[in-house]
Amino acid sequence: MKSDLVKVLHPLLGLPMLHYTVDLSLNHIEAEKTIVVVGHQADQIQERFKDLKIEFALQEKQLGTGHAVLQALPLLHGFTGTVLILCGDVPLVKTETLRSFISTFLENDSTLAVLTAVVKDPSGYGRILRGEEGWLEKIVEEKDASEEERLIREINTGIYCVKAPFLKEGLKEIGKENAQGEYYLTDLVGVVRKRDLRCSAHMVADPVEVMGINTRVDLATAGEALRQEKVKELMLSGVTLLDPQTTYVERTVEIGKDTILYPNCTLQGETKIGQRCIIEPNTKISDSIIGHEVIIYANSVITESKVEDGASIGPFAHLRPFSEVKTRAKIGNFVEVRKSVIGKHIRGKIELRQKSKQKKGFK
Repeated sequence: MKSDLVKVLHPLLGLPMLHYTVDLSLNHIEAEKTIVVVGHQADQIQERFKDLKIEFALQEKQLGTGHAVLQALPLLHGFTGTVLILCGDVPLVKTETLRSFISTFLENDSTLAVLTAVVKDPSGYGRILRGEEGWLEKIVEEKDASEEERLIREINTGIYCVKAPFLKEGLKEIGKENAQGEYYLTDLVGVVRKRDLRCSAHMVADPVEVMGINTRVDLATAGEALRQEKVKELMLSGVTLLDPQTTYVERTVEIGKDTILYPNCTLQGETKIGQRCIIEPNTKISDSIIGHEVIIYANSVITESKVEDGASIGPFAHLRPFSEVKTRAKIGNFVEVRKSVIGKHIRGKIELRQKSKQKKGFK
């Protein structure tokens, strides 16, 4: 990522990248326990997610994916079910995909299963080797792959289902005799095959779901995919977007039905907008509460403020943090409000005129 910030804390549609994986486990898969393995900038990650019902395992030295999972084993003591291993830098995978993956794993009575994808360019990924009947035989990391194996386009996504008892025993058998000198989680496949147990591979329909984020280009691609999901969700819920391609709405924003968003609107953070509002072009609203039937005229900025029902703002107005505009109050053009309460009979344009007179008095 070429950044001083650890990769999984980079924002995607207003939330840290890691949020999407954690949210899947906590709120969609509803795992019995959620464990996050942290290493670089562990303190920052733990601080960011401290309010969630998750546990952390520290990987002090980054010695590979197998070594990372090994750090989580003490927190799995006594657990005999299925362990789902996800990646913090794969934020687009859908709940339905994981449920299908887990269901197939259980139906096949596999000891280990990996989620795979067929991609146009498999460079950098481990390749999937299947047997004649389609069962997983081996995963070969690119640096260890032969020329023939590198031609394979089915790749390892890094997402696994493993029976917990085997995971605890199998990790003890993997070594680091490979090109990178690391403990590969993929080597568990060899341990399964050695014990003549079943190992399966479940192919995802859309490779975009399992794309890993390694560069700012990947980050932008993933962000755009999530943005498109969000605006589609809004339109299906009754919100009108006159130009969905130029409308930026973050994941946590809520908007009521029959509200109209004009082009180039930016809505961020914990913003909540009521029903039958009009948000005109080039408006930016962050962490604010907007009531019903509010009109925000063009080129206005609202931050950490509250606008009640029927009010109108702008154009070219600026509500700074802790401003409050009461029911049916009006803030005129080129007005700045800060830490103030504006009632129905107070006009923002009067405040602006007063400021202009004060400035003239100093000359």
